[in-house]
Amino acid sequence: MKKIELFLFFSLVFFSCEKDKNYPLIVENTDIPLISKVLIGGETYMEYTYNEANLPLEEKSKFHYTKHFYNEVNQLISSDFYWDLSMASNNWSVVEAAMNRTEWVNPDNTPLDISHLFAYDKGGKVLRESYVHPSVNNTDYSEFKYEDNRIIRTTGYYNNAISGYTDYQYDTDGNIIKQMQYFVSNEGIATLSATTEFEYDQMYNPYHSFKRLISPGIYTNPNNIIKETYTLNFDPGIYTERIQVKENVYEYNNQGYPVRINGSTEYVYN
Repeated sequence: MKKIELFLFFSLVFFSCEKDKNYPLIVENTDIPLISKVLIGGETYMEYTYNEANLPLEEKSKFHYTKHFYNEVNQLISSDFYWDLSMASNNWSVVEAAMNRTEWVNPDNTPLDISHLFAYDKGGKVLRESYVHPSVNNTDYSEFKYEDNRIIRTTGYYNNAISGYTDYQYDTDGNIIKQMQYFVSNEGIATLSATTEFEYDQMYNPYHSFKRLISPGIYTNPNNIIKETYTLNFDPGIYTERIQVKENVYEYNNQGYPVRINGSTEYVYN
């Protein structure tokens, strides 16, 4: 089954590439700066590259690498993720060696961890995001529910059964102001596991050029998060909540985009 799915996927990619020859290039994000680097403590933490359409192509760091692929109308069709999994090791010496690595993760030195494949309806809305592991035959995927052209729910499936879902609420500007995560038991009972509430400034989000990456939140918010309140629900009615609050302070350039956050993280633009 997996071989058939991969064959169909690569056939779709080939077909899309063939069709690209007959389609004019659609260039986006021409009126906004493109974030190229994130610095922490003066050292480069992340780098970003873009394709000819000004869409995110690569996300690079010391510990992970992501590459995105698009069709002829700039819809995201797949993303490949490479991770240094030694960071998750239980062996401290392995973790320490990973922390001290100098070569950044890339497809030549790190095996592919997972691919995300996207399917759309005729109106251009993403219907399903499937997760394909190179060495695991599974049927994990997410489906999306919309309201007013915004994703208001993502539902996760594991082995074709619902494992959980996340609901989103927006302000009038399109920022997510509340995110509620639910766990669904094998009996189909949904339990609220975590809630996150957000407050925003009125300035421009540096990741707005990443909106084609679909995921609701930092890639889709027009503005920047200044306060994040996270509530973890352990056992409703018995031991209910643990609350964490994170606040952000920004410095902006003359275009209204942040150049520094909390004094230590710096954004560099093309």
